[in-house]
Amino acid sequence: MKKSNKKLLVVAIATALTAASAGSALALENQFNGAFTTFFDAGNFASSGVLQKDAPNANYFVQRVRLGYTAKADDHVKLVTKFEFDYNFWGNGSYSVGRGQGGAIGADSVNMETKHLYLDLNYPILNTKIGMMPYNDSFKGVVFDGDMAGVLLSHEYNKASVSAGFFRFNDATKDADTVDPTDGRQQDYTRLGHATNDMFSLDAKYNVSKDLSLGAAYYYIKDNSTNNSGSDVVANHVKIHNLGVNAAANVGPVALSGFFLKQFGDWAANVDAKGYAVNVGAKMPLAGGTLRSEFLYVTGGDKAFYVANGPGGTEGGQFYDAEMIMLGRDKYATSIDNAIIYDVNNGGRGVAMAALGYDYTFNDKVSGSVNAGFAAVAEDKTQAGSDYLGTEINAEAYYKLTANVTLGARAGYLFLGDYFKALDADDPYDVKLIVKYNF
Repeated sequence: MKKSNKKLLVVAIATALTAASAGSALALENQFNGAFTTFFDAGNFASSGVLQKDAPNANYFVQRVRLGYTAKADDHVKLVTKFEFDYNFWGNGSYSVGRGQGGAIGADSVNMETKHLYLDLNYPILNTKIGMMPYNDSFKGVVFDGDMAGVLLSHEYNKASVSAGFFRFNDATKDADTVDPTDGRQQDYTRLGHATNDMFSLDAKYNVSKDLSLGAAYYYIKDNSTNNSGSDVVANHVKIHNLGVNAAANVGPVALSGFFLKQFGDWAANVDAKGYAVNVGAKMPLAGGTLRSEFLYVTGGDKAFYVANGPGGTEGGQFYDAEMIMLGRDKYATSIDNAIIYDVNNGGRGVAMAALGYDYTFNDKVSGSVNAGFAAVAEDKTQAGSDYLGTEINAEAYYKLTANVTLGARAGYLFLGDYFKALDADDPYDVKLIVKYNF
C-alpha cells in the first residue's frame, strides 16, 4: 500500500471513530408517558360551588390529557417535562385561545399548559433539580402542594435524607410606586426581584427502624409581591415561618402517620401568625381489604392558618387524604374545582375533620372504596349558631378493562350541617362516570 493511501486510511478511521463517539455522546433515551381522563358529572353543587334552595341539577363532560416526555442523557442527567391539555367541559368553545378551551364543535383551540419543565442532575453526592417542578410539603399538603419554579438540592444517606430548596412563587412588577406598609418608605415595584413571593425550604427524615421514621421540616415564605386594590398598588407583607415534625410507624398491623406544624411570623404588617395544624392517620388490613382513617385540626380566627398562594390563588391546603368529593376537594376535579372546604384555611375559620374509608379489591379487575367524612369549622366567624359543616358519604368502583384502561363510577351525598341552616339549602350530591387510560 502506498504511503499516501495509508495516511488516507488512518484519517478515515479516525474520522469514523470520532463520529461514532460523538453520536454516542449525543444519544438520548426518550421516555414518554401520560394519561387520558374523561368523566361525565351530574349533580347540584360541583359545577357552581353554590349552596341554595331548589338547587338546579347540572350535567357536563370533562376531559384532560397529560403528556410527559423525559430526555435522559445518562443515569445522571435528564430533562423532565409534562404538558396538560384540558377541555373544562365539552361544548365550551372552538377556534379560540385560552386555558381549557376547545371543547365545542370545530375544536382548533390553543390550550396547551406547561406543568413540569426541569433539569434533574442525579449524582451520588447530590441530587439537583432546577426549573418548574412538582413539590409538596411533608405535612400532607396543608401548606403547599403544586408546581413551582426553583432549585431543590437533596441527598440520601443510609438511614436518612435531607433536602434544601429555594422557590419563587411570584415576581410581580407594577408600573407605579407604592408605600411599604412596614416603614412608610416609597418603593419602586417596576424592577424584577423586588416584589416577590419566595419560599426557602429545609426538610429531613430519619429511619429509626423499618417500622419507624421521623421527620422535621422548616419552610419560610416571604411575600412582598404586589396586587391591585382598586387604582392603588398594594404590597403584601407576609413573613411566615412553618416549623413542624412528622412521623410514620407500624404498630402491629396498623400503619400510623401524623404531624404537628406550627406557624409564626407576620400575616401582614402588625398581624402575627399564630396558626397550627395537627394530623393523625391510620391504615390497617380488615376482612381482606384496608381500613383507613384521618383526623385533621387546623386553627382559625386570630390563629388563622396560612396556605401558600400565587397569582392563580391557593396552591396548597387541599386535604386529599380524606377522599371527599364535596366536603373537601375532589381528586378528580380539574378546572372545575369546588368544595365546602377548598383549603384548610377555610376563609380564616380553620377546620376540624375526621374521615373513615375502606378499600377492597374483589379480583384482578374489580375494586372499590367507601368513605365517610365529618367536618366543622374551628372558629365560627359567622356566628351561625353551629360549627358543624356536614357529613359526606361516598363510594367508588372500578373495572380494569385492560392493563391500561379503567372504567369507574364515583358518587357522593353531603348532609349539610346546621352551620348552613340559615341558607335552607338542598343537600349537595354528585355522580361521576369515569374513563382512564394510562400509558
